[in-house]
Amino acid sequence: MSAGPADELRARADAAYAAGDLDRAADLYRRVLADHPDDVHALSRTGAILAQTGDLDGAERALRRALAVDPMHAPAHSNLGNVLYTRGDYAGALACYQKAAALDPGSPIYHDNLHAAYKRLGRIGEAVAAYRRARRLEAARRAAADVPAGRGGGRPAAGCLPGLLLVFAAVAFLMASAS
Repeated sequence: MSAGPADELRARADAAYAAGDLDRAADLYRRVLADHPDDVHALSRTGAILAQTGDLDGAERALRRALAVDPMHAPAHSNLGNVLYTRGDYAGALACYQKAAALDPGSPIYHDNLHAAYKRLGRIGEAVAAYRRARRLEAARRAAADVPAGRGGGRPAAGCLPGLLLVFAAVAFLMASAS
């Protein structure tokens, strides 16, 4: 895809997707695909959005189309695996997750997906190994980014500060009541 308006649309679509505005993201990805029907990223994200909104058939079509354009696109394999997993096709999902993990072995998400599929298939040893691999990869990413575990980019986890303030308020109230 050449630089220009389509790139800007795609960036806006990605931002809407990241913000959870799936309707806006879907509309923007459709606009990208209108001019660039083989945009693998837009096809894969469209498939993910369709799956999240319950259109598994549409999601599968978009994802298979993305993989026909670029069979090396790990996110499309993972997203197709999610569709198959949702349908109860755990063996099919596993094959997709294995392909995604082979293409991007450093992604903890793909190993988490492998864990879930292995577990559903009763392959507990492989599920445990995939889970451990995902945790190691996650820890390595945090270490590389110098982010403490569970701290979401160095920010306090959601709800921690208000909860701590409530504890201090309760202690202060109890101390005042005791005197």
